Amino acid sequence: GLDSKAVARQIQMSGMQIPGYRRNIQVLEKYLDRYIPRITVIGGVFIGVLSVVANLFGVIGAVGGTGLLLAVSITYRLYEEIASQQIMEMYPFMRGFFGKE
Repeated sequence: GLDSKAVARQIQMSGMQIPGYRRNIQVLEKYLDRYIPRITVIGGVFIGVLSVVANLFGVIGAVGGTGLLLAVSITYRLYEEIASQQIMEMYPFMRGFFGKE
């Protein structure tokens, strides 16, 4: 998984750092521990709301809830790929961070 320790190690190995914090895995881990649970909850709520909306569209129209969720996930994955490619073109040193070298 991508717990705070793994993410901190990945940031450390890529040579990046969070501005204002020391380049120490424990410091990064503590910093990430503050935000990862919040982001997880926000993501879960978003998926829940998206599921409810998809279910409502399925009841109202011919669009199935599963189809809507699949379309959103495919679109989001495409967005991630495009953003990743743009970052790697702009900043070649980021390839090590994304594991594409």
